[in-house]
Amino acid sequence: MKPLSLLQSATLAASLLAANAPLASAHGYVVESFPQKKAHLKTPPRQIRLRFSIRADALYSTLSLEGDDGAVIASKTQQVASQDLQMPAPDLAPGHYLLRYRILSPDGDLVGGKIDFHVD
Repeated sequence: MKPLSLLQSATLAASLLAANAPLASAHGYVVESFPQKKAHLKTPPRQIRLRFSIRADALYSTLSLEGDDGAVIASKTQQVASQDLQMPAPDLAPGHYLLRYRILSPDGDLVGGKIDFHVD
């Protein structure tokens, strides 16, 4: 069997990557958030909202808000499948806060992360 040329090898590699692209995109990620990561807000938010690249499954997708001491101040479990995960924000004093989220992607994988912000 004759070895592949450099151009043939590159074409084959690109084809294999393109064929697997839909599998990689099945994992959800945050495309927009309020508050944004590392934000310094002059006034406390009234609503916390995350928008994902995919529609997150209900009942396994959660959002929690923690104070600087790690105590959970508020939390919510998603009730319907949606790209948005949101909850009303409690009255927040000046300080550092951490949003933790977990979503169930359509491919069955749990994806989690955190977003920290400050109320000045």
